[in-house]
Amino acid sequence: MFVDRDSNRLPGLRAGPGLRDARPVLLLLLVALAARAPGFAASVIDPDEGLYVVQAAAWLRGGWPYLAVWDMHPPGAPALLVPALALVPDPVLAMRLLGVLAVAATAAGLRGLAIALGAGAGAGFAAGLLYIAHTTVLGGLATNTEILFAPFVVSCARLLLAEALRDAPPRILPVLGAGLAAGMAVWIKQVAALEASALWLTLVAVALAAGRLRPPRVAALALVFAVGAAVPTLPVAAGYAAAGAFAPWLQANILVPFAYGTEAADSPGLRRGVLGALDHLLWPGLAALGVLAAPGARRIARLLLPWLAGTAFAVAVPQKYFDHYFLVPLPPICLLAAIGLAALGRQALRARCRRGGVAAMVAVLAALPLSEMLLPRLAAGIGLRGPDPARRVAALAAAALRPGQALFVANWHPVTYALAGATPPTRFAFPGHLAGRFAAATGADADAELARVLALPPGVIVVAPAFWPGMRPEARAMIEAALAEGYDRLATVPDGSGPVDVWRLR
Repeated sequence: MFVDRDSNRLPGLRAGPGLRDARPVLLLLLVALAARAPGFAASVIDPDEGLYVVQAAAWLRGGWPYLAVWDMHPPGAPALLVPALALVPDPVLAMRLLGVLAVAATAAGLRGLAIALGAGAGAGFAAGLLYIAHTTVLGGLATNTEILFAPFVVSCARLLLAEALRDAPPRILPVLGAGLAAGMAVWIKQVAALEASALWLTLVAVALAAGRLRPPRVAALALVFAVGAAVPTLPVAAGYAAAGAFAPWLQANILVPFAYGTEAADSPGLRRGVLGALDHLLWPGLAALGVLAAPGARRIARLLLPWLAGTAFAVAVPQKYFDHYFLVPLPPICLLAAIGLAALGRQALRARCRRGGVAAMVAVLAALPLSEMLLPRLAAGIGLRGPDPARRVAALAAAALRPGQALFVANWHPVTYALAGATPPTRFAFPGHLAGRFAAATGADADAELARVLALPPGVIVVAPAFWPGMRPEARAMIEAALAEGYDRLATVPDGSGPVDVWRLR
């Protein structure tokens, strides 16, 4: 492989301690904490993560996902947030710390994968640093599904690709472990199945080409992999079935995601989405081309390219191209970039300055996204100069609510419920699922449910006028009629997207 004959490291980067040494992993954790700390002050980076927090808070109160708070994702994200919320009462801090742990785990996994592929601990550490840095852009400071399932996909890659390189038939236990890791990723978001499938096919293709695997054995190992992948999902599905709620689970996990690509949404689309992401992925992508500089690097790249293709497919399948979708290809891109930079250093730099030169290139490549994320926040005081809009709205709402009254966030960020310590008056806590354009995907009569909520009536209604274009006209008319008939504007809170009105029941 692409290693020095007398050392287990990628030329141009100093090998780190052995796998049993926790120092590199701890260092990656500290780097992830420092890199992501500027996002701690913001309650809202992406509205999706707020929904997972609301689901997790409801779960702690005994309300299952889909039944208490609906979503079209598997329950993995709120499940991971449940222990975080139990340990850290502040919901924003809980989800930000979970994001740090997930990113650090992916970075450490990339280091382990690089070692398993023969690229060395140095290249793996560089890949981890690049991954941490590039998750600070493309909406990656949010604790979104793409951040949460990445550690499991990298674990799957490590197990399967290491088996592909062995001079022996693939073993059952590593394949089972890879299936379990893939199943955990799919338990968080369905599109992870595409990456896992690409990695599985890579193992099969390499082993078949080398004569280490025959078709009957492929079928047996495929069954083992599938059983492992099913472990996280089947017990959950069985639990919903036992509770008489299999239909909501089936609809949210299987049926709605297939229809998601056809639903209208205010998404960037293919051209704008890809061009917007290219601004962030161009430089690591160019660095990855450095693998062409050395035969050993090219051999590793051939193992990683099917995985990269699987991530591209995962980005394209929903047909929306939101910026956080482009976090999915980051692990293989960052690993290829680290290997490519080392290969370039070996070919272009003298031996005595090779190590420092490669380290400098890695540092520059990591500094680009970090500076893009950090400089605007430094100019604005990292969000510390004024109160966070969501926290301010939540505080106003909590103070205005009388005992027994409900808070209704009509068309703004669902994390407001968690910050106010309020239970949503509807299981469709995400505005797009009730008053927005995705209401048809829920399978419920959205207008009837909205009428029920407004008839309670809620003690406080939160409305963001700038978000009305993304709402259904019928829902907007119902909400505005209710406000005119029985509510007074308590306060208006400035937000980056426009004012947010807090209305109190007369």
